[in-house]
Amino acid sequence: MKRSGITHNPGFGTFRRLQVLRAWSVTPHMRRVILTGPELAGFSFYRHGLGPYVKLLVPPINLKDASWPRIGANGAIECPSDQRPSVRTYTVRDFDDALQELTVDFVLHGDEGPASRWAARAEPGDSIALLERGFSQPYGVDRYVFIGDHTALPAIAQSLENLPSDSRGQAVIWLKDAADKQPLRAPGGLSVNWLIRKQPVELSSLLRELDLPASAAGEYLFIWVGAEARLARALRAYAKDELRLPREQCSILNYWRHGFAEGSFERSG
Repeated sequence: MKRSGITHNPGFGTFRRLQVLRAWSVTPHMRRVILTGPELAGFSFYRHGLGPYVKLLVPPINLKDASWPRIGANGAIECPSDQRPSVRTYTVRDFDDALQELTVDFVLHGDEGPASRWAARAEPGDSIALLERGFSQPYGVDRYVFIGDHTALPAIAQSLENLPSDSRGQAVIWLKDAADKQPLRAPGGLSVNWLIRKQPVELSSLLRELDLPASAAGEYLFIWVGAEARLARALRAYAKDELRLPREQCSILNYWRHGFAEGSFERSG
């Protein structure tokens, strides 16, 4: 009998101070930043998890101090008030253990948030720090469904690249601008559909695009979602009430909430 389920690893890890090695624009609204530093030694990258993520401690723009932020004797972060970090959650897009290079993709949305501002101006030598956080890893899956907007694109891309080669399913990604589409590597049995809409996508539009067939008897379906809180909530209710999926067959995340900064709303799966 095939075993199925999901493993969660949301534990805290080691605090690490890093520096920007290089940065460039992948698309008009996505910037890739390569981070490195001696404190990356021993970093655990959960390559086969879905969207492995870290907490980034984002500093003021153009801060170049390899010792930032300092840790006090009590383990608390110590820095001047004008150097206090903003904490944000980001997917680890890739990690090269041999080169000690960690890749993070940032969605650029003007100067509306500290991480977007920092990434848009990031240049070699700039400081940043991270806490390892975790991942989710389903096992025994027969069919995957990925749903996300632009902010979830790095997580979906990373997940598709590292799924087993015989994986089946579909991914639907909503973008406001077709210029932000990226070539994605996915198993042959998993289709990728792009929704280009200027206005917010409604649940009905997503479900029409998915056209989910009824699950076959004994099939293990797993749904992963990263989206604005209201859409995530609607999809969570749909998975529970219409698809009758138990919690262990879903990872539905509030990636952001309109009008709120991270930390002022609940992100749950």
